[in-house]
Amino acid sequence: MTENTTDETAAQQYANYPDPDAIVHFTDASEDLVDLVAETLETSEFLSVSCHALPETMLLVEEVEDE
Repeated sequence: MTENTTDETAAQQYANYPDPDAIVHFTDASEDLVDLVAETLETSEFLSVSCHALPETMLLVEEVEDE
């Protein structure tokens, strides 16, 4: 699969989700690794992470305003 086709497919997958500040996309990662990355990102008081399991797992990362 070429890079352009991959980019188009990824864009279609993410079209149904809100516009995050960052996307961490996993292909063959274990659930433990995904959990570790999500927990590490969540330790920041400035980030919020949500996990979505499409054909591949991805984390949507959003910046949180310091209140």
